[in-house]
Formats: sequence, C-alpha cells, structure tokens
Amino acid sequence: MAVRKQCKAKGCKASPRCEHPWWLDVMYQGERYRMPVDAFALARGAKQPVTSKQEAEKVWEPKFIGEIVAGRDPRKAPTPPTPEGMTVADFLDQYYARYVVAESLRSVASIRSRLRGLKDALGALPVGALNQTETIEDFKLEYGKARSIAAVNRTLGILRHAINWGRGRTPPIFSASPFHKFGVKIKTKVETKRDRRITPEEESRLLEAADTLNCAEHGFAGAQMRDRIIGALETGCRLGEMLKIQNRRILWDTHQISIPAAHAKDAESRRIPFEPNGRLAQILKRRRFLGAKAYVFGRATGEFQGTIRTAWESLVLLANGIEPTRTRAHGRVNREKLAEIDLHWHDLRHEAACRWLVKGLDLRAIQLLLGHADLKTTQRYLNVTDEELRRTMQEKLWARQ
Repeated sequence: MAVRKQCKAKGCKASPRCEHPWWLDVMYQGERYRMPVDAFALARGAKQPVTSKQEAEKVWEPKFIGEIVAGRDPRKAPTPPTPEGMTVADFLDQYYARYVVAESLRSVASIRSRLRGLKDALGALPVGALNQTETIEDFKLEYGKARSIAAVNRTLGILRHAINWGRGRTPPIFSASPFHKFGVKIKTKVETKRDRRITPEEESRLLEAADTLNCAEHGFAGAQMRDRIIGALETGCRLGEMLKIQNRRILWDTHQISIPAAHAKDAESRRIPFEPNGRLAQILKRRRFLGAKAYVFGRATGEFQGTIRTAWESLVLLANGIEPTRTRAHGRVNREKLAEIDLHWHDLRHEAACRWLVKGLDLRAIQLLLGHADLKTTQRYLNVTDEELRRTMQEKLWARQ
C-alpha cells in the first residue's frame, strides 16, 4: 500500500515537489486498486484538492483501504440512497462501513453485534423513524426483555453515536437527535452493580477443582487453570491481557510484568509489580524455561491459548459439586447451573482490586494497576465486605485510640 505520484511528463522523476497529483495504489487479495487521491477525497466530502502527502496518508489512505476491506470498490463514487428511500438497515450499513471499519476502531466485533440487533428490530423502518422518540422507546422496552440493562444501554449508546454521525453528513441524514433532554435517556446509574466477592474458601475450592481437570476428559487443563486463577488474583489483569503475557515481558530485575499498549484495552502500556517470593513468582520461574516467546498462561508447551471458556465453566461447576454436562454439541456447559452460581472470570479482577484496597493501597495505585482511564471505573470495582470494614476500623482506628 502506498501514496505515490505517477508522473508521465518527460524528465519528471515523481518528486514530491512536482505539481502532479498524488495517487492511491493498494494491492489487496491479488487485485490492484489505483486512483487519484483527489478523485477519492472530493467524492467523499473533501472541500479542496489534496496537495499534502501527509494528509493523503493519514486521512484518505485509511478510508481507501477500509472500503476495500469492506468489499466495495473505492474507485466507484459512493451512491448512498437518499433519505427518502433509505431504511434504518441502509443507514446502519453506511455507518458501519464508513465510520466503524474506515476508522479502524478497536471494538469492531462488538459494534457489529450491537448493530445486528438494531437491524433485526428496526431495519425495515424508514430512516426517518429514528427521529421519533416513541420508536426508540419501543425498541428499548422490547430489546430489554431478554437482555440486561447494561446491554441495552450499550446498544442505545451506539445508536446515539450513529445518529450524531448521520447529522454530520453532507447533506445531513438527520436534522435532530431523539437523545435529548426531553427525549430518550440512557440511564447508566440503574445498571446492576456486581458486588460478587470470592472468599478464601471459594478460592480454595476453585484451586482444588483445577486438579480434577487434569484428565483426558477435560484436556488436562487443570495445571494451566490453576496458574491462571492465581495470575488473575495477583495481577488483576483482564483475561485477554493475561493470556498474551510472554516470558520476555517479565522484568526480573525490578520484579514487574510489562503489559504493552497493543494488548491493553485502553491502549496504554503499564507495569504490574509482583512479590519476589510470592506464589505468582513461583509460576513465572517455572514457566521461564519454556523460552522468551512462550506464553506464561498459555498451553503446557507455552503456546498461545485464545479462549478458556469451556475449562473455566467446568471448573466453576466442579468447585460447587456439579458434574459438567452439555445439552448439545459445542454448547454451553450447564447454563442454568452457571447462572445460579453467578461467578464470572472477570470477578477475579474485581476481587484482586478489593484485596489491594483492604491491604492498604490507595485508589490511584489501584487505578494504575488495573489500567483504568477513569477513577470512577476503579471505584465501581471496589466492594468492601462488612467484615473487612469492621477489621479495618479495628486495626487502623480503634487500636490507635
């Protein structure tokens, strides 16, 4: 892929300073896409010809590639349906292709899933129906019958952003938004706050159940699951971050684990200290001999493990005295029983934060360890039990008196 000049004038060597126009030149899946940057940009809202290579590379080349990846030929001028004949499905498809894909957002898969739900419920309606508060409220009630409040709010948040994106088109698709002071409201405060804690007894049951997974039926996943549970409670990492930790990211001189920005949800690198003689250090020492590129919490041989859902669900059931069974091939394990136990892997991250707070770490330190951009997010993670509150007051307040 490149932004280059194609100078046919005799004696011109395609110098960046010559007056010939810039061209987009991309090879994708065996097909070559070439066209002037001006022709592509002016057809997509540019106010003037593109004369700067920096603008061509930073603004128009990503959009050019985005349209190719989305399955469209960027050499053809876009012909969006007029608002009079446009449906909600047409509009959401435009939003997905021209913004979500073109801007290379990090959560493309999640947004695509939310848009699919919107299209299933509202796709056949004319796009003007999104201006009506009643349409959104009806969708909100119907969509929320089988989903949590948090899921509904996230879907509405994407719809609100899509409508605002439509208002900024030329010509605008919407003149106003139904998400205003007296219209549709997204009430995030009513979302259910999880206060699930993992007691030392439950942690012991989980670790003991991991030994039961060391059999052919469960793919001999017990040893790895035991290490992952300890790793989650000691580091507070997200599952995706933890599974991508390699031995080369372990800094033994300072006893820290480096999380690169490419693996973090907030795209910010951070370092997590670990106790030199703690149980996590024992795991790291045992796995370091697999090589620098081996994954600490991967497979037994150090290979990358992309998902642990089946092993985790089986582990939770065994820890509660329930034999894991499936209702169908490749289906979820004992869905009803798991709902009753109500324990998710992300609860280990919450538990790590709560334990740090009880041990005396301040909120700012916990925020940095968890990799939160906003301190309010960290505060939602912290659920102190009554016994911990009583013990803290006794040790830090009453004992001093």
